[in-house]
Amino acid sequence: KMEERMSLAGHAKARGNAEDDEYEDVGAGIGDEDIELLPSQDSIGMEDIQDHGADPAYKRIGWKEQGTVVILCALTMFLFADQNIMAPNLTAIAREFGFSDKERDSKLGGEISFAFFVMGGLVSLLVGWLTDLIERRLLFIGLLILGLCPGVATILVTKFWHLLALRAVTGIAIGGAMPLVFSFLGDLFPANERAFVSALVSLSIGVGVTLGQLVAGFAGPLWGWRMPFVIISLPAVCLTVASWWVIVEPERGVSEEGLKLRFKEKEEYHYKERITAGKACGIFSVATNCLVFFQGIPGCLPWAVIMVFLNDFLTQDKGMTVQDSTLVLTALNVGGCFGAFFGGVWGQACYNWRKESITVLMGASTLLGTLPIIWLVTLAQPLPPLWAVSAVAFVGGLVGYITGPNVRAILLNVNAPETRGTTFAIYNLMDHLGTGLGPGILVLFMAATGDDRKSAFISAVVAGWGVCGGTWLCTGMVMTRDESRLQRR
Repeated sequence: KMEERMSLAGHAKARGNAEDDEYEDVGAGIGDEDIELLPSQDSIGMEDIQDHGADPAYKRIGWKEQGTVVILCALTMFLFADQNIMAPNLTAIAREFGFSDKERDSKLGGEISFAFFVMGGLVSLLVGWLTDLIERRLLFIGLLILGLCPGVATILVTKFWHLLALRAVTGIAIGGAMPLVFSFLGDLFPANERAFVSALVSLSIGVGVTLGQLVAGFAGPLWGWRMPFVIISLPAVCLTVASWWVIVEPERGVSEEGLKLRFKEKEEYHYKERITAGKACGIFSVATNCLVFFQGIPGCLPWAVIMVFLNDFLTQDKGMTVQDSTLVLTALNVGGCFGAFFGGVWGQACYNWRKESITVLMGASTLLGTLPIIWLVTLAQPLPPLWAVSAVAFVGGLVGYITGPNVRAILLNVNAPETRGTTFAIYNLMDHLGTGLGPGILVLFMAATGDDRKSAFISAVVAGWGVCGGTWLCTGMVMTRDESRLQRR
């Protein structure tokens, strides 16, 4: 193969409002203009392929690529079905291990969540780096096997430390999978479609969490708390093995508008940049990245309340049966599925209209999402009808999940193809720190309030989503600029 080092040339030409900027090739020669490049980068590496008659990769999106999206969503669903599978049977697990109610919250809610999310977030940094260097298909399937096999092995658990170790390994797989999934999608879809396809992944996550809670809530009381792990994990392992023949590796950079316009006369050239230490440091020079990372911990704190404690709280503190509380959480997750999908659709419409308006949607929905959750936490006796509680939970999920697909689309749009895996690893780390440390922080709140779960939960929801919503409103001030700079580069 013949290799050339080529400098990306061209200026952004404004057409109308800033959000409608288009970039065109103005005839610059190879390496003859001084332009802004990625941090620690002196040129863009492109490679001449052997078959000059072949269509460029971005014109070859066919049934194999569509199958890749379907299988990625299906595997994501199964992986996340394991995330919250303990919640409906938290008290049953505590009783088997001889834990008091306080130990139940600190050990099963705190220590296991810390191991699951924080260890997963830390290891995802390595996975994110490898995502930008090696074949993603092999790495993804290996991670899935690593994360799903401990679910099958849970049937053999007899001691608390057994469960702690298995949950930590599963957390590593979940933390590492997301950088890979969105690295795939960023190279398959352009910016004006990424919020929508991100919504499909977020929908898969919501369906997975709902499926896991339903199986655990109904199978757990019948066959014991271990059986739901096996029911979810066993078919997922089989699907993972079969996915080797379905998933295809997309070309990096083929969906970038700046590259397509610059090299429209040279479609035989392929993007060959990879992550370096300098480019990894340059991730933090993007203001949008810093704001997204900052909101991760406070933004995930309320989800720790919802996912870890709310099911058990409704059962033990509000007097619901395990089945009724599971139905309420299922309604919340079903609402989350709708919120994740339509949030991506609405977010894409906002982005295509005025780019910064997507962050207004995210900020407003995050702030409004506090209201249904506070209502659920402050339910008074006698309880309203189950349908009414479920309806409010549905609305809470619908509003609360709008942000998810849109933040991932924003990260794809402001980061170069070779840095996306690492960027999403950092994003996952901050989210996992919030979700993993959240139960521990709540335990401290409860200790300070005399084990008052309700007060601790309200404080976490208001503080967490208040900071998060305000941050999203600020992100709109810098997001469009960061995206424009990337496409100019």
